[in-house]
Amino acid sequence: MKYLTALTIGVCLLFSSMPAMAAQAEEDEAAIRKVVEQVTAAFNNHDGKGMGALSEISLGENWDGSYKWTAESDNMVALWKQQPSIQNHILEEIGIIFFTPDVAVYKALMDNTGRVDEDGKPLPQVKWLAAVVMVKRNGQWLQAAWFTRPIEE
Repeated sequence: MKYLTALTIGVCLLFSSMPAMAAQAEEDEAAIRKVVEQVTAAFNNHDGKGMGALSEISLGENWDGSYKWTAESDNMVALWKQQPSIQNHILEEIGIIFFTPDVAVYKALMDNTGRVDEDGKPLPQVKWLAAVVMVKRNGQWLQAAWFTRPIEE
């Protein structure tokens, strides 16, 4: 009887916390979408600092916990100089997968428009699959890594 009582209490506690966990997951998904939208807007506005503020990506990361996003910002500045009209767009969200409560992957179909060749002639739209690794640090979701793969149609 002791075990049945303990089991009943355990099941009740588990199920009573499920709505709270679902609500937290919804909040986290909304926060992740917002960060991805803000990073996309920063990219489209050629704002490396804005991208860096929403990112934990750092090619110049220090082991003492301070981060410098300058290496990646320099790469973005070079890209924007070469492709001044380039734009990213989220075409379709595929989903968000949580690996732990503070690590998730955002997946989407995206594209680039506004690209030009070396002679300044417009290049066609490039569609690609994106997987963005997100981490939650001090209550804020940040972009930690991203992977892309072009889609050939």
